[in-house]
Amino acid sequence: MWFKNLRLYRLTEAWALSAEDLAAKLKDFEFNPCGSLDPMRYGFVPPLGNHGTDFVHSTNGYIMFCAKKQEKILPGGVIKEQLEEKIKAISEAESRSIARKERDTLKDEIIFSLLPKAFTRSSLDYAYIAPQENLIVVNAASAKRAEDLLSKLREALGSLRCLPIAPKNIPTQVMTHWLRESEAPHQFEFGDDVSLEAAKDGRVIRAKRQDLTASEIRNHLESGMHVNKIGLVWKEAIHCTVDNQLAIKGLKFDDAISDKANDRNPESKAEQFDADFAIMTLELKNFIAALLLAFGGEQTEGEV
Repeated sequence: MWFKNLRLYRLTEAWALSAEDLAAKLKDFEFNPCGSLDPMRYGFVPPLGNHGTDFVHSTNGYIMFCAKKQEKILPGGVIKEQLEEKIKAISEAESRSIARKERDTLKDEIIFSLLPKAFTRSSLDYAYIAPQENLIVVNAASAKRAEDLLSKLREALGSLRCLPIAPKNIPTQVMTHWLRESEAPHQFEFGDDVSLEAAKDGRVIRAKRQDLTASEIRNHLESGMHVNKIGLVWKEAIHCTVDNQLAIKGLKFDDAISDKANDRNPESKAEQFDADFAIMTLELKNFIAALLLAFGGEQTEGEV
């Protein structure tokens, strides 16, 4: 359950729903598996999986929810092969070429015929609401995956006013300044990975397991490159990579943090989930605050 990625969204109006009210709304949009002709299904499931039935899990005021996506797997090569065979058969039988519109129709027919026999692939998307901080934190590596989850939440609620968090200072400039000065922000240390990019010619350099204060890195910066992704360590407790959109990826919690959850001696999967969630949200509350401060704070409404 420990999040591996963070996408941060600012609630632009106070959260007013109780955990119980939210659970009731999510249940109305419960996940149902794909039918024979459904290419994809997306809906909410209990965060505890088989160990719970509630559609939210609330601890210390934080509210966890989860959505499940199931999609049919249709290899593009199979579709292409069948399409070419069908086009060839029609062309030979009727001595004519196939127009684009007819080709698209044939492709749709092939997909429709293959759907009932296709395998399915499922994935889970977790997020939690932090009403006291006016935040929604999504465990998603890509912006699209996070937006898909929030779109489904918005559908369930009828409306959801939130925006991706934007720092006051431009992330690429801030991160480049850190490396150029060989000085990480307060409470942070440099990790061992960085991605550099040159705006003029599109050059990209990715370094892993490197000393980010080394002269080689600084030379690249002096040549006009800038940082678009950098590894950071917060208080020796959280390791991650932050990119130029303020997305946090590769999140790793130190063993000392997970040990705090185990110190509660949970006796069931539900109790373990609750302990993990409580410890994780407490650590992330302070981590997120420190990260935003490192980028000069958060851009307020109306600022450009």
